[in-house]
Amino acid sequence: MEYSELVRILEDLVRLPIYGIIGKLKDTPILLSTVEGKVSISALIGDKLRVLTKESIASSAIPKSHLDFVPFTRDIEKGKELHSIHIVNLKGEEYEVASPKLRIFSLAYDEKNIAFIGSSQSESSLYVIEGGKIRKIANVPPFSFVTDLNGEYIIGSGVLKGNPKSQEFFVADLSGNIRIFTPKDGSINTAYYIKDNKIYIISDYENPGESYWVYTFDFQKYERVEFSEKDIYNYKAVELYYNPEDLLIIAKRDGQSKLFFNGKMLNTLDGTISGATKIGDNVYFAHSSLATPYRVYKLNLRNNKTEVIISNKEVDIGKVEYVKIRNGDIEVPTWIIRANKPTKIGIVYVHGGPWAEVDNGWDLLIAPLVYAGFNVVAPNYRGSTGYGSKFNLMDIGDPGGGDLSDVVRARDYAIENGIAEKIGIMGYSYGGYMTLLALGKLPDKWDFGIAGASVADWVEMYDLSDSFFKSFMEVLFMAKNLDLMKDRSPITYVNNVKAPLCIIHSQNDTRTPLVPVLRYVQELQKGWKTFEFHVIPNLGHTIYKIDDAIDLLLPALIFLKKLFG
Repeated sequence: MEYSELVRILEDLVRLPIYGIIGKLKDTPILLSTVEGKVSISALIGDKLRVLTKESIASSAIPKSHLDFVPFTRDIEKGKELHSIHIVNLKGEEYEVASPKLRIFSLAYDEKNIAFIGSSQSESSLYVIEGGKIRKIANVPPFSFVTDLNGEYIIGSGVLKGNPKSQEFFVADLSGNIRIFTPKDGSINTAYYIKDNKIYIISDYENPGESYWVYTFDFQKYERVEFSEKDIYNYKAVELYYNPEDLLIIAKRDGQSKLFFNGKMLNTLDGTISGATKIGDNVYFAHSSLATPYRVYKLNLRNNKTEVIISNKEVDIGKVEYVKIRNGDIEVPTWIIRANKPTKIGIVYVHGGPWAEVDNGWDLLIAPLVYAGFNVVAPNYRGSTGYGSKFNLMDIGDPGGGDLSDVVRARDYAIENGIAEKIGIMGYSYGGYMTLLALGKLPDKWDFGIAGASVADWVEMYDLSDSFFKSFMEVLFMAKNLDLMKDRSPITYVNNVKAPLCIIHSQNDTRTPLVPVLRYVQELQKGWKTFEFHVIPNLGHTIYKIDDAIDLLLPALIFLKKLFG
């Protein structure tokens, strides 16, 4: 394959728009989309998509259906994730509300106010914006997220009691009083919605480690939310999200999701539902699969008929298979995507997070690899979401241990089953970390490696991080455990690396800083290792524009072509 063909494949696939429905404003579906080549808030007016925001956005609040505007954040420091806060309305009128220049991962709002949690180098705090002015309400544990604001109450969730293997929720008032709740110590809880003086939470407290359900809390008791139709009970979902206003449930099991209305399963294809909202008798939802790009659908509840509202290019990248690979006592849920015209080269693709997953949804990083002829094996190692909280929490206190073992077992499975004759490893963020660690700790297993936005040294990264990411590492390692951080750092094993390595990193990344990676590269050079090193200028950890994704992916494809033609 010629270089020009590689560029064409990459641009064709990466430029396919991504769609996710985040709610509605005044009976108008609201989406996040990349239809103009950047992450934008868009409105579905009739059957036409209208982009509302002018430039790339970083995050959005969940829209309030009775209002005509929604707040969002924008990165204002060239990828360093220091944010300003804006609002945009259905007319496409956009206003800056505040510019705190803090890292903001979550925000919520009502008719009068906007609440958010902002992190600086030294602390994380809950703030409210009243009349255009920012007021700090209280300091909060750094690993916290705000989810809803309704009148006098602000709610959110996080690791609030100091136990890295549990998650509680909080209720704050505008005076700064914060109360922490949990239905059962050690359970995982997310409070996400206030309605009729009740707080809706998703919790595993009745099925610890196995599955979640939806409950309400009125400050006195917890009650299960029951549904009139029984399909949702028979489906036996592991994870779910419920919108009490629309009666819509998105339920997940075995790496896929289905859509339900008041407990009744609706007519959707296999794959992943990326948000849904109900307007009148119609349900709008976004959907994709590993082999099928995003589309937006409208389903009529009266006749259960579904039609495509926003289509996408037809792409046939290959065949998708879902397996569970045994690794000792653990079953590792794994997606195998075989190219239509495969080479003998396989890639173990390691997702980031670590608390994330590869599900049966369109993946910006996987699709170009498969289309270029590489069979991809994507394990959901212990620590991944989508398989219950017990599985999700297994990497806490053991990063780079059991999870790396799962990745290596997926590699061995691929070789044993003829999926590949030569095989490498590739990942971004935590996946980049796992790539470097695998190459150093098990150098004879790999024929090449591609590491994007990787962690090279946990100890140095800790020193460079703000309060949020210091807390992230304290949760992951169950404390500021410097000895374990050093033991699980790729730089400890850099001299063992044998396989050709491509490292891709953004200059302004503040989640996985560049400085430790520069030191790792210096050690590679001292040892005369075979490597490429690409620094993308004026870019951060998060991809806001399609061109940014191309900048990150193109060096990887060129590296593979130079290795294998």
